[in-house]
Amino acid sequence: MHPIAHQLMTAQLHFLLRELSGETLQDHLKTEANAYCDLLEQISVRKLFSEEVIIGWIERNILGYEPTEALRQQAVMLVEMGFNNPSHQQMPMRQLINRQIYDFMVERLVSRPALRSDVIHAVLGSPIYHRLLSDVLFHAIKDYLLTENPLSRNVPGMSSLLKVGKGMMGKLGNLEQTVEATLKHYLQANVRSTADFSEALVNKTLNDDQLRAFANQLWPHLEAYELGQASRHLEIEGLSYMAMVFWNQVRQTDFMKQQVAYLVQGWYAHAGDQTAMDVLLGLGITRKQIVREVVAVGSPLVTAWVESGYFERRIKENLEAFFTSPETTALLESLST
Repeated sequence: MHPIAHQLMTAQLHFLLRELSGETLQDHLKTEANAYCDLLEQISVRKLFSEEVIIGWIERNILGYEPTEALRQQAVMLVEMGFNNPSHQQMPMRQLINRQIYDFMVERLVSRPALRSDVIHAVLGSPIYHRLLSDVLFHAIKDYLLTENPLSRNVPGMSSLLKVGKGMMGKLGNLEQTVEATLKHYLQANVRSTADFSEALVNKTLNDDQLRAFANQLWPHLEAYELGQASRHLEIEGLSYMAMVFWNQVRQTDFMKQQVAYLVQGWYAHAGDQTAMDVLLGLGITRKQIVREVVAVGSPLVTAWVESGYFERRIKENLEAFFTSPETTALLESLST
Protein backbone atom coordinates (compact mmCIF):
# COMPACT_ATOMS: atom_id res chain seq x y z
CA MET A 1 0.00 0.00 0.00
CA HIS A 2 1.26 3.48 -0.83
CA PRO A 3 2.49 5.31 2.34
CA ILE A 4 0.11 8.22 1.78
CA ALA A 5 -2.74 5.75 1.20
CA HIS A 6 -2.00 4.14 4.55
CA GLN A 7 -2.06 7.52 6.31
CA LEU A 8 -5.32 8.51 4.61
CA MET A 9 -6.95 5.18 5.42
CA THR A 10 -5.94 5.40 9.09
CA ALA A 11 -7.21 8.98 9.36
CA GLN A 12 -10.51 8.11 7.71
CA LEU A 13 -10.94 5.04 9.90
CA HIS A 14 -10.43 7.10 13.07
CA PHE A 15 -12.81 9.79 11.78
CA LEU A 16 -15.60 7.29 11.09
CA LEU A 17 -15.20 5.55 14.44
CA ARG A 18 -15.34 8.92 16.19
CA GLU A 19 -18.50 9.84 14.25
CA LEU A 20 -20.09 6.60 15.42
CA SER A 21 -19.45 7.17 19.12
CA GLY A 22 -21.18 9.12 21.91
CA GLU A 23 -23.45 12.07 21.13
CA THR A 24 -21.97 12.31 17.64
CA LEU A 25 -23.52 8.94 16.87
CA GLN A 26 -27.02 10.18 17.72
CA ASP A 27 -26.55 13.28 15.57
CA HIS A 28 -25.32 11.10 12.71
CA LEU A 29 -28.31 8.74 13.04
CA LYS A 30 -30.75 11.68 13.09
CA THR A 31 -29.15 13.10 9.93
CA GLU A 32 -29.33 9.77 8.11
CA ALA A 33 -32.91 9.10 9.24
CA ASN A 34 -34.06 12.52 8.05
CA ALA A 35 -32.25 12.05 4.74
CA TYR A 36 -34.03 8.74 4.22
CA CYS A 37 -37.37 10.33 5.07
CA ASP A 38 -36.62 12.93 2.39
CA LEU A 39 -36.26 10.05 -0.07
CA LEU A 40 -39.53 8.47 1.12
CA GLU A 41 -41.32 11.75 0.40
CA GLN A 42 -40.11 11.68 -3.20
CA ILE A 43 -40.33 8.02 -4.22
CA SER A 44 -43.48 5.95 -4.75
CA VAL A 45 -44.07 2.63 -3.06
CA ARG A 46 -44.02 0.92 -6.46
CA LYS A 47 -40.54 2.25 -7.23
CA LEU A 48 -39.26 1.39 -3.78
CA PHE A 49 -40.58 -2.19 -3.86
CA SER A 50 -42.37 -3.69 -6.85
CA GLU A 51 -45.37 -6.00 -6.48
CA GLU A 52 -43.24 -8.91 -7.66
CA VAL A 53 -40.64 -8.25 -4.96
CA ILE A 54 -43.28 -8.19 -2.18
CA ILE A 55 -45.08 -11.30 -3.47
CA GLY A 56 -41.78 -13.14 -3.80
CA TRP A 57 -40.75 -12.16 -0.26
CA ILE A 58 -44.05 -13.39 1.21
CA GLU A 59 -43.87 -16.66 -0.72
CA ARG A 60 -40.28 -17.33 0.38
CA ASN A 61 -40.40 -16.18 3.98
CA ILE A 62 -44.00 -16.75 5.08
CA LEU A 63 -45.63 -19.35 2.86
CA GLY A 64 -42.33 -21.13 2.32
CA TYR A 65 -41.37 -21.14 5.98
CA GLU A 66 -42.10 -24.30 7.94
CA PRO A 67 -42.32 -23.49 11.65
CA THR A 68 -39.89 -25.59 13.66
CA GLU A 69 -40.65 -27.51 16.81
CA ALA A 70 -38.28 -25.20 18.68
CA LEU A 71 -40.30 -22.16 17.54
CA ARG A 72 -43.54 -23.79 18.68
CA GLN A 73 -42.09 -24.65 22.08
CA GLN A 74 -40.80 -21.12 22.58
CA ALA A 75 -44.20 -19.69 21.62
CA VAL A 76 -45.91 -22.03 24.09
CA MET A 77 -43.42 -21.07 26.80
CA LEU A 78 -44.01 -17.34 26.32
CA VAL A 79 -47.81 -17.66 26.18
CA GLU A 80 -47.89 -19.84 29.30
CA MET A 81 -45.57 -17.43 31.11
CA GLY A 82 -47.93 -14.59 30.20
CA PHE A 83 -51.01 -16.44 31.39
CA ASN A 84 -49.32 -17.66 34.58
CA ASN A 85 -47.86 -14.29 35.53
CA PRO A 86 -48.58 -14.16 39.30
CA SER A 87 -49.43 -10.47 39.18
CA HIS A 88 -52.19 -11.13 36.64
CA GLN A 89 -53.87 -14.16 38.20
CA GLN A 90 -56.40 -12.10 40.13
CA MET A 91 -56.75 -9.28 37.61
CA PRO A 92 -60.46 -8.81 36.77
CA MET A 93 -61.53 -8.58 33.14
CA ARG A 94 -62.83 -5.03 33.65
CA GLN A 95 -59.22 -3.84 33.70
CA LEU A 96 -58.88 -5.03 30.09
CA ILE A 97 -62.42 -4.41 28.81
CA ASN A 98 -64.41 -1.57 30.34
CA ARG A 99 -68.18 -1.20 30.10
CA GLN A 100 -67.98 1.31 27.25
CA ILE A 101 -65.99 -1.08 25.04
CA TYR A 102 -68.24 -3.97 26.06
CA ASP A 103 -71.40 -2.07 25.11
CA PHE A 104 -69.83 -1.08 21.80
CA MET A 105 -69.04 -4.74 21.01
CA VAL A 106 -72.57 -5.79 21.97
CA GLU A 107 -74.10 -3.14 19.70
CA ARG A 108 -71.89 -4.25 16.81
CA LEU A 109 -73.20 -7.79 17.22
CA VAL A 110 -76.82 -6.76 17.77
CA SER A 111 -76.78 -4.53 14.69
CA ARG A 112 -76.19 -7.54 12.42
CA PRO A 113 -79.50 -9.43 12.36
CA ALA A 114 -78.69 -11.03 8.99
CA LEU A 115 -75.50 -12.54 10.40
CA ARG A 116 -77.35 -13.72 13.50
CA SER A 117 -80.02 -15.35 11.35
CA ASP A 118 -77.40 -17.05 9.17
CA VAL A 119 -75.61 -18.47 12.22
CA ILE A 120 -78.87 -19.76 13.70
CA HIS A 121 -79.82 -21.32 10.36
CA ALA A 122 -76.39 -22.96 10.00
CA VAL A 123 -76.64 -24.50 13.48
CA LEU A 124 -80.32 -25.48 13.58
CA GLY A 125 -80.38 -26.52 9.94
CA SER A 126 -77.48 -28.94 10.29
CA PRO A 127 -77.92 -32.74 10.24
CA ILE A 128 -76.27 -32.90 13.67
CA TYR A 129 -78.98 -30.69 15.19
CA HIS A 130 -81.68 -32.70 13.40
CA ARG A 131 -80.37 -35.93 14.95
CA LEU A 132 -80.11 -34.27 18.37
CA LEU A 133 -83.65 -32.88 18.09
CA SER A 134 -84.99 -36.22 16.92
CA ASP A 135 -83.34 -38.06 19.84
CA VAL A 136 -84.60 -35.55 22.41
CA LEU A 137 -88.17 -35.72 21.09
CA PHE A 138 -88.02 -39.50 20.84
CA HIS A 139 -87.00 -40.02 24.46
CA ALA A 140 -89.44 -37.39 25.74
CA ILE A 141 -92.44 -38.85 23.90
CA LYS A 142 -91.49 -42.45 24.66
CA ASP A 143 -91.09 -41.73 28.36
CA TYR A 144 -94.39 -39.89 28.36
CA LEU A 145 -96.22 -42.81 26.74
CA LEU A 146 -94.60 -45.64 28.63
CA THR A 147 -94.43 -44.18 32.14
CA GLU A 148 -97.03 -42.87 34.50
CA ASN A 149 -97.01 -39.08 34.32
CA PRO A 150 -98.87 -36.21 35.99
CA LEU A 151 -101.61 -36.30 33.34
CA SER A 152 -102.38 -39.98 33.89
CA ARG A 153 -102.42 -39.47 37.65
CA ASN A 154 -104.74 -36.45 37.57
CA VAL A 155 -107.27 -37.80 35.06
CA PRO A 156 -109.61 -40.36 36.68
CA GLY A 157 -109.16 -43.82 35.18
CA MET A 158 -106.24 -42.81 32.92
CA SER A 159 -103.63 -44.66 34.94
CA SER A 160 -105.66 -47.87 34.83
CA LEU A 161 -106.31 -47.45 31.14
CA LEU A 162 -102.58 -47.10 30.45
CA LYS A 163 -101.87 -50.23 32.45
CA VAL A 164 -104.51 -52.13 30.50
CA GLY A 165 -103.09 -50.76 27.25
CA LYS A 166 -99.61 -51.82 28.18
CA GLY A 167 -100.83 -55.28 29.04
CA MET A 168 -102.63 -55.66 25.72
CA MET A 169 -99.64 -54.34 23.80
CA GLY A 170 -97.42 -56.74 25.75
CA LYS A 171 -99.53 -59.65 24.46
CA LEU A 172 -99.15 -58.40 20.91
CA GLY A 173 -95.40 -57.96 21.25
CA ASN A 174 -92.87 -55.88 23.02
CA LEU A 175 -94.59 -52.57 23.76
CA GLU A 176 -91.40 -50.57 23.96
CA GLN A 177 -90.10 -51.83 20.61
CA THR A 178 -93.46 -51.14 18.96
CA VAL A 179 -93.66 -47.60 20.28
CA GLU A 180 -89.98 -47.01 19.48
CA ALA A 181 -90.32 -48.04 15.83
CA THR A 182 -93.49 -45.95 15.36
CA LEU A 183 -91.95 -42.88 16.97
CA LYS A 184 -88.70 -43.10 15.03
CA HIS A 185 -90.55 -43.39 11.74
CA TYR A 186 -92.73 -40.40 12.57
CA LEU A 187 -89.86 -38.23 13.78
CA GLN A 188 -87.67 -39.01 10.78
CA ALA A 189 -90.49 -37.94 8.50
CA ASN A 190 -91.27 -34.74 10.39
CA VAL A 191 -88.01 -33.57 11.98
CA ARG A 192 -87.40 -31.04 9.22
CA SER A 193 -90.60 -29.16 9.94
CA THR A 194 -89.88 -29.32 13.68
CA ALA A 195 -86.38 -27.92 13.09
CA ASP A 196 -87.82 -25.12 10.95
CA PHE A 197 -90.26 -24.28 13.74
CA SER A 198 -87.47 -24.21 16.34
CA GLU A 199 -85.37 -21.99 14.05
CA ALA A 200 -88.22 -19.52 13.67
CA LEU A 201 -88.79 -19.58 17.43
CA VAL A 202 -85.11 -18.92 18.19
CA ASN A 203 -84.98 -16.06 15.67
CA LYS A 204 -88.06 -14.54 17.27
CA THR A 205 -86.75 -15.00 20.81
CA LEU A 206 -83.21 -13.75 20.15
CA ASN A 207 -84.28 -10.29 19.05
CA ASP A 208 -82.25 -7.14 19.62
CA ASP A 209 -83.84 -6.32 22.98
CA GLN A 210 -83.35 -9.84 24.32
CA LEU A 211 -79.69 -9.87 23.30
CA ARG A 212 -79.09 -6.52 24.98
CA ALA A 213 -80.83 -7.76 28.13
CA PHE A 214 -78.69 -10.92 28.11
CA ALA A 215 -75.52 -8.83 27.65
CA ASN A 216 -76.52 -6.63 30.61
CA GLN A 217 -77.04 -9.70 32.78
CA LEU A 218 -73.69 -11.17 31.68
CA TRP A 219 -71.59 -8.05 32.34
CA PRO A 220 -71.45 -8.26 36.18
CA HIS A 221 -70.10 -11.80 35.92
CA LEU A 222 -67.69 -10.96 33.10
CA GLU A 223 -66.21 -7.83 34.67
CA ALA A 224 -65.34 -9.74 37.86
CA TYR A 225 -63.96 -12.77 35.98
CA GLU A 226 -60.27 -13.18 36.80
CA LEU A 227 -57.63 -13.84 34.15
CA GLY A 228 -56.31 -16.73 36.20
CA GLN A 229 -59.65 -18.48 35.79
CA ALA A 230 -59.53 -18.10 32.01
CA SER A 231 -55.99 -19.46 31.74
CA ARG A 232 -56.99 -22.68 33.48
CA HIS A 233 -59.33 -23.53 30.63
CA LEU A 234 -56.73 -23.07 27.87
CA GLU A 235 -54.58 -25.98 26.75
CA ILE A 236 -51.79 -24.02 25.05
CA GLU A 237 -49.66 -27.03 24.11
CA GLY A 238 -52.45 -28.73 22.17
CA LEU A 239 -53.68 -25.52 20.56
CA SER A 240 -50.19 -24.62 19.37
CA TYR A 241 -49.65 -28.04 17.83
CA MET A 242 -53.02 -27.91 16.08
CA ALA A 243 -52.25 -24.41 14.76
CA MET A 244 -48.88 -25.53 13.40
CA VAL A 245 -50.37 -28.57 11.65
CA PHE A 246 -53.10 -26.39 10.15
CA TRP A 247 -50.65 -23.72 8.95
CA ASN A 248 -48.28 -26.26 7.41
CA GLN A 249 -51.17 -27.64 5.39
CA VAL A 250 -52.73 -24.32 4.36
CA ARG A 251 -49.54 -22.43 3.47
CA GLN A 252 -48.68 -24.88 0.69
CA THR A 253 -52.02 -24.64 -1.12
CA ASP A 254 -52.57 -22.85 -4.41
CA PHE A 255 -55.35 -20.95 -2.64
CA MET A 256 -52.87 -19.16 -0.34
CA LYS A 257 -50.51 -18.29 -3.19
CA GLN A 258 -53.38 -16.91 -5.25
CA GLN A 259 -54.71 -14.95 -2.27
CA VAL A 260 -51.32 -13.39 -1.58
CA ALA A 261 -50.90 -12.31 -5.19
CA TYR A 262 -54.48 -11.02 -5.39
CA LEU A 263 -54.24 -9.01 -2.16
CA VAL A 264 -50.82 -7.51 -2.93
CA GLN A 265 -51.89 -6.52 -6.44
CA GLY A 266 -55.12 -5.06 -5.08
CA TRP A 267 -53.26 -3.01 -2.49
CA TYR A 268 -50.77 -1.74 -5.08
CA ALA A 269 -53.64 -0.70 -7.34
CA HIS A 270 -54.91 1.40 -4.43
CA ALA A 271 -51.68 2.78 -2.94
CA GLY A 272 -48.77 1.76 -5.14
CA ASP A 273 -48.38 5.19 -6.77
CA GLN A 274 -48.47 7.12 -3.49
CA THR A 275 -45.19 8.20 -1.98
CA ALA A 276 -43.85 5.88 0.68
CA MET A 277 -44.10 8.64 3.28
CA ASP A 278 -47.76 9.33 2.43
CA VAL A 279 -48.52 5.66 3.01
CA LEU A 280 -46.70 5.73 6.34
CA LEU A 281 -48.53 8.90 7.38
CA GLY A 282 -51.82 7.19 6.54
CA LEU A 283 -50.79 4.46 8.98
CA GLY A 284 -50.04 7.05 11.66
CA ILE A 285 -46.25 6.84 11.30
CA THR A 286 -44.62 10.28 11.12
CA ARG A 287 -41.13 11.49 10.29
CA LYS A 288 -40.63 12.36 13.96
CA GLN A 289 -41.45 8.80 15.01
CA ILE A 290 -39.11 7.31 12.39
CA VAL A 291 -36.18 9.50 13.48
CA ARG A 292 -36.89 8.80 17.14
CA GLU A 293 -36.94 5.02 16.65
CA VAL A 294 -33.84 4.99 14.43
CA VAL A 295 -31.94 6.74 17.22
CA ALA A 296 -33.47 4.59 19.99
CA VAL A 297 -32.77 1.28 18.26
CA GLY A 298 -29.71 2.27 16.25
CA SER A 299 -27.64 3.82 19.08
CA PRO A 300 -27.18 0.68 21.21
CA LEU A 301 -26.81 -1.48 18.10
CA VAL A 302 -24.07 0.63 16.49
CA THR A 303 -22.37 1.10 19.87
CA ALA A 304 -22.19 -2.68 20.29
CA TRP A 305 -20.71 -3.02 16.81
CA VAL A 306 -18.07 -0.37 17.53
CA GLU A 307 -17.13 -1.70 20.98
CA SER A 308 -16.84 -5.27 19.69
CA GLY A 309 -14.43 -4.19 16.94
CA TYR A 310 -16.85 -5.34 14.24
CA PHE A 311 -17.22 -1.90 12.65
CA GLU A 312 -13.49 -1.23 12.64
CA ARG A 313 -12.80 -4.53 10.86
CA ARG A 314 -15.52 -4.00 8.26
CA ILE A 315 -14.58 -0.35 7.57
CA LYS A 316 -10.89 -1.18 7.37
CA GLU A 317 -11.48 -4.04 4.94
CA ASN A 318 -13.54 -1.81 2.62
CA LEU A 319 -11.06 1.08 2.84
CA GLU A 320 -8.14 -1.23 2.11
CA ALA A 321 -9.89 -2.43 -1.03
CA PHE A 322 -10.12 1.21 -2.19
CA PHE A 323 -6.65 2.41 -1.17
CA THR A 324 -4.86 -0.63 -2.61
CA SER A 325 -6.69 -0.51 -5.94
CA PRO A 326 -4.52 0.20 -9.01
CA GLU A 327 -6.46 3.40 -9.75
CA THR A 328 -5.86 4.87 -6.26
CA THR A 329 -2.20 3.83 -6.26
CA ALA A 330 -1.61 5.43 -9.67
CA LEU A 331 -3.34 8.63 -8.56
CA LEU A 332 -1.25 8.93 -5.39
CA GLU A 333 1.99 8.25 -7.28
CA SER A 334 1.13 10.91 -9.84
CA LEU A 335 0.52 13.43 -7.03
CA SER A 336 3.84 12.55 -5.41
CA THR A 337 5.90 13.35 -8.50
